[in-house]
Amino acid sequence: MNTTQPPFLRPVDDVDPIWRLWRELPGAWQGSVIGPEVENWEAFTELKDHNIILTGLPELMAAELAWMAHWQAQDGTRSSVLAINHLAGIVRHAIKKDHPFPLSIREMDWETASTLQGWYYASRLGRMTNKGVRARLRILFRFARLALLARCHDGHWWELDYWHPRCDPRIPLSQREPQANYGAIPGQITQPWLRPAVKWYLGTALEAGTLRWSTVSQERLKCWRRFDTWLTECVDDPTSMLGDPAVAAGQATQFQRWAADPRNRLRYPGDQRDLSKKVHPRLVNDDLRAVAELMDFIAANPSETRAMLGPSPWDQITPAHAASWFAQVTRIPHTREFNDAHYVDDHALAQITAALPVIGLPRDEQMAITRGDRTQITADGLNNPQAMRMILLQILTGRRSSEIRTCAFDCLSAPPASTVTGTDGDQIARFHYAQSKIDVAPDTILVDQEVVEVIEEQRRWIRERFPDQQPRFLFMQRSGNRNGDKPYPYGSYAWILRRFGDLLQITDGQGRPVRLSHTHRFRHTRLTRLAELGLPIHVLQRYAGHATPTMTMHYIAAREQHAEQAFLATVKLKADGTRVQFSRDDHDSMHLFDRADRFLPNGWCLLPPLQSCDKGNACLTCSVFATDSTHRSVLQRQLDDTAALINRTQQNSRSDMGG
Repeated sequence: MNTTQPPFLRPVDDVDPIWRLWRELPGAWQGSVIGPEVENWEAFTELKDHNIILTGLPELMAAELAWMAHWQAQDGTRSSVLAINHLAGIVRHAIKKDHPFPLSIREMDWETASTLQGWYYASRLGRMTNKGVRARLRILFRFARLALLARCHDGHWWELDYWHPRCDPRIPLSQREPQANYGAIPGQITQPWLRPAVKWYLGTALEAGTLRWSTVSQERLKCWRRFDTWLTECVDDPTSMLGDPAVAAGQATQFQRWAADPRNRLRYPGDQRDLSKKVHPRLVNDDLRAVAELMDFIAANPSETRAMLGPSPWDQITPAHAASWFAQVTRIPHTREFNDAHYVDDHALAQITAALPVIGLPRDEQMAITRGDRTQITADGLNNPQAMRMILLQILTGRRSSEIRTCAFDCLSAPPASTVTGTDGDQIARFHYAQSKIDVAPDTILVDQEVVEVIEEQRRWIRERFPDQQPRFLFMQRSGNRNGDKPYPYGSYAWILRRFGDLLQITDGQGRPVRLSHTHRFRHTRLTRLAELGLPIHVLQRYAGHATPTMTMHYIAAREQHAEQAFLATVKLKADGTRVQFSRDDHDSMHLFDRADRFLPNGWCLLPPLQSCDKGNACLTCSVFATDSTHRSVLQRQLDDTAALINRTQQNSRSDMGG
């Protein structure tokens, strides 16, 4: 038993919020030695026979570390016993040597902790820290410290520099939005007058429901970080953006040109993005619109701005500033051209499906696969059957990767009684996918037996490997998920897709490389194939989960091959049996099929209208004669009759000669 008294007893009215959190901890987590009295302690730690030792630490730091360890246990990860004891040893050594250090974890960021760790190894052990040692301590300064900062912050949640729904339950998520296991860092905005304004605007938009967390964290903040970079690198006085409204249009134009340069959109040093590829005007418009919306929001709320931000350069903002920036948003005409860039043809799809089992194979097993260049290699298994089934479901259903990756464990239900079986007797089920993008769009589709079998196989796999858990998601995070409430990580899925793509070197029918990491291609492909089967647009819209048919049409690849086949209805063959090839420019030849004099008993005449025929009735052997499979039976009968006639003539001729 742990008989040690708690090392810190604080009055109820203590002003530091950490003591409120500490008093809410179970008693077994309040002692200076945590572990012996914690029920099922082995399930909460990566070191089953080790305890957390907090003796000799400053009171604030000891209380913070105790709360962080308990939060990790409640989060479903393991309490970082090794990291906490390592940091505690460093602090005790600093106290002994009278070396300065922050008295609170909230004041000790990762850079400070890393420096203190380096001093500890140099002064006590006489050597430098290595990567593994630094990683041991790093884990404390990720989610656990972010959760501590959020719980100890009594102001608005959006005032913090790092936002993460996993660490701060105050961040609003929409009802359909899955558990967001990704954060956002508004603190990366460097301009001191811009950063708090962006935080306030985004926080207000999220709480009002006009923006979603996924939009804010993955799109909007990137726009303002680019704006912040432009202000820092290209503008002598950044606050001049809020000055004379007469020059606002010119400033917006300068930012527009800067944002259109692909070199200014690199995500990190060493980014290998193709700089020769032009930035799409829609992305530049997003940047301009983000800045204009922020200006418009603040200009429309002057009294609230002063209350929230205090005296600031924003006091000069007017609606004219926002109007000038909005005016620079260019109109992008919709031009529907033949485009199959997002389409995965049968050649590439056959390579992917044939090699998929290698993803699920254990690492000690191998499989022979054929790469895009037709070379055969023997590949080691990637030991990731979940990713294998996720890719397969994306191919079969055309859902977004997030809709598959975060769908619920109980995602299948019975369809209406009128659609229990398919046309071939296959069982049909209703698939509830994780629709997180459009609130008004449907979140179910009917799926066939093949999809049902893949889902049931994944369910069996989960039950066998996590028998003691009640899984929330169909695809689960394999480690640090004791409660079974974390979906398969996006980063892990992206990594396995890149690894598989690099291994397979996929190419399409024209020899062009196909990047498997762009799984949205499968969505384009599925919708395109359904459209080519003749499904009405409103049915496609319902299947895609879109709010408008216009968005659905963006996903349908206008393939030249299918356009020609649809126009001509069937394949046209020449007299020698080769196909008649039409390109998008062969309008004259195509229009011949609208002329009555070009319809022949067994096909069509492709002779241009201004030319005359000198073949008589010898159409079947003419180079401009075309036919298709609809006339096959008639042509075959004529061919058989002709062959029989020739045979009879030859036999009669032999008889006459013999006589």
